[in-house]
Amino acid sequence: MAALADAMSTSERMVAEFMADHPEVVVSCSASELGARTGTSDATVVRAAKALGYRGFRELKRSMLGVLTRQRDLAATMDDRLARVSTADNQVARVLDDTIGLLGQLRRGLDTESWQRAVDALIAAPAVLTYGIGPAAGLADYLCLSLTRIGVRARGAGTTGFRLADELLTLREDEVVVVFAPIRQFREISVLVEHAGAVGAKVVVITESLGMSLAPKVHAVLSTPQSTTTAASEVTAGLVLAHALTLSVAAATHDTAVDALRLVNQLRANVVGAELDVTPLPTD
Repeated sequence: MAALADAMSTSERMVAEFMADHPEVVVSCSASELGARTGTSDATVVRAAKALGYRGFRELKRSMLGVLTRQRDLAATMDDRLARVSTADNQVARVLDDTIGLLGQLRRGLDTESWQRAVDALIAAPAVLTYGIGPAAGLADYLCLSLTRIGVRARGAGTTGFRLADELLTLREDEVVVVFAPIRQFREISVLVEHAGAVGAKVVVITESLGMSLAPKVHAVLSTPQSTTTAASEVTAGLVLAHALTLSVAAATHDTAVDALRLVNQLRANVVGAELDVTPLPTD
């Protein structure tokens, strides 16, 4: 799309950018549905597909479906990434360039209404549960720690199997669950979403490919760009959104957030019983 964008009309380029940013939506839409989503028409969608080198929209969908299927294979994902960095003289530069590109897509594609619903829910919630599996568990832990430090009652979970049932026992009405589910909808995520709905807890999902399937069941979906076909990490977008959620909550509860962090500093000093740093900064 980047290579061919200059040869497209404005409306075709709009459709192409949407398709690049939301492949999981494209594979579930007809040309007319995609035209409605982009404020264009089914004819524009077909022209955009042909401008990108496909015989038609159906062939483009098959290609995207193949990519989305391949991204669930860890070995295939690594193979694709190695092929991408092996063509670069400087591997770290390729990773940085792809990460910058991914963050640009994240900014363009972020649904501001969904974002505000997520922030408002976190601000109003008496408690927050963060959840993720595998690498996403690290994102859940990071958000949990960040929220706790600004005075939010938060707990993190990454348990699977039968143990998840014990974690869900304490979930209450009006609490918020933030789920990091980049690609796969594990059974645990399905059970968590269903149980949260049953008890009246709101769910915010941060995902790369599950937005279409989970949107009707949750309070807000924060969709992230496809990452597995590039050298960027699949946790990058989730990490940025977790940080931004924390800042948004802290901005709305400024005094509470600052006081909580002051208390963290005081408790750290009490635990150590001396300067926190081995080599303190000079006083003058």
